[in-house]
Amino acid sequence: MNSGRRIAEGGALLALYCMLLFITIHVPILGTITLFFLPAPFILFAIKQKLSWSLGYLFIASLLTLLIGSVLSIPMTLLMGATGIVIGLCLKKDKPMATTFISAVLVFLMGTIILYAASVLLTDVNYIEKAFNMIKASAETQVNIMGSFEQAQTEQFKTQLYQAIDMFYTLMPSLFVLMSVLMVLVIFLAAHPILKRFSEKPLKWPHFRDLRLPKSLLWYYLITMLLALFVNTDKNGFVYMAITNLFFILQFFILLQGYSLIFYIAHVKSWAKAIPVIIVVVSLLLPLPIIKTVIRFLGIIDLGFPFRENVKK
Repeated sequence: MNSGRRIAEGGALLALYCMLLFITIHVPILGTITLFFLPAPFILFAIKQKLSWSLGYLFIASLLTLLIGSVLSIPMTLLMGATGIVIGLCLKKDKPMATTFISAVLVFLMGTIILYAASVLLTDVNYIEKAFNMIKASAETQVNIMGSFEQAQTEQFKTQLYQAIDMFYTLMPSLFVLMSVLMVLVIFLAAHPILKRFSEKPLKWPHFRDLRLPKSLLWYYLITMLLALFVNTDKNGFVYMAITNLFFILQFFILLQGYSLIFYIAHVKSWAKAIPVIIVVVSLLLPLPIIKTVIRFLGIIDLGFPFRENVKK
C-alpha cells in the first residue's frame, strides 16, 4: 500500500474517531455507548499498517483530542487507542482469539493502573482510599442513627459491616482485573460488526459452551484454597491480600467454567435457549451463595473429569 493511500485511510479513520470522541465527551447518555466503539478505528488501522504507523496514528489522535475535549480527555484516547492497536496487531498476525483477548485485557489493565498512579502522583490524592474513608464514615453515621432510634445496634453488626468494607478494599486489585475483562469484552462486542463489515480479519467468537479453561487452573484453585485455610497471615499484610485476590480471581474463572458447562448441557440435551440464560441471571441476582457454590462445583467437575464426553453419550 502506497503512502498516499495510507494517509487517506488514516484521515478517514481519524475523522471517524473524532466523531465518536465528540459524542462520548459531549453527549452524556449516547456517549456511554460510543465509548466502547472508540478502539474500533485503531483496530482497523493497525490491521493494515505497521506498528510505527499505528503509534503515529495514536499520537495524532491525542493531539486532535485537545481540540475536541481537553487535556483530561487524552488519557482516554491513549487507553482506548493502545487497546485497539494491540487487538489489531493480534488479528493481523492471526493470533488465537484467547491470546487476542488476554493481550487486550493486560494492556487495558496496565494502562488503567498507570493512569491511576499518575493521577495520584500529580494530585497527591489517593482517590480509592479517600472513597473508602468516606464509606466508613457514612457507615458509622448510619449505625449511630440506628442506635438513636433504638434499633438493633450491636457490636456484631458493626463488625460485620466494617469487615465487608475492609474485604471490598482488599479485593480492589481483583476488581480492577474484572473491570478490565468486562470492558474489553464489551469493546470486542462493539468492534465485531464493524470488523465484519470493513475488514478481512473479523473477530471469530467461539461458542461460550465450548469454553475449556486450562486444567492447571484447578490445581491453582485447590492450592490457593489450602493456603487461605491454613496460612495465618496479617490481614493488613501483602501475603493476605495476594492470597485473597488470587482466590477471588480463580473462583471467578471456576464459576465461568461452570456456566459454560451448563450451556453445553443445554445444547446437547436440546433445552430451550432461555433456560441456561435464566440460570445465569438467577444465580447472579439472588443473594443465595449455595447457587454459585453448586455452579463452581460443576466447573471443578468439568475441569477435572471427562464429564462432557459422558454427557454426549
